[in-house]
Amino acid sequence: MKFIKTASTNNLAQANRTVQQLKREACIERIKVSKASADIMSSCEEHCQELPFIKTKQNKKICILL
Repeated sequence: MKFIKTASTNNLAQANRTVQQLKREACIERIKVSKASADIMSSCEEHCQELPFIKTKQNKKICILL
């Protein structure tokens, strides 16, 4: 009987952690993937010379993350 009580206590604790995590995630502001990718590309184009892990092609329209 003690094992069942411990298991149910663990399940309840896990459920509480999950609920808390979901509450935190519900507060996060979301943006569309298309906007996020456009922002990333814009940032890459603006800072490509400063960031060593970004390599640009000669036409400057293609950035490659290394």
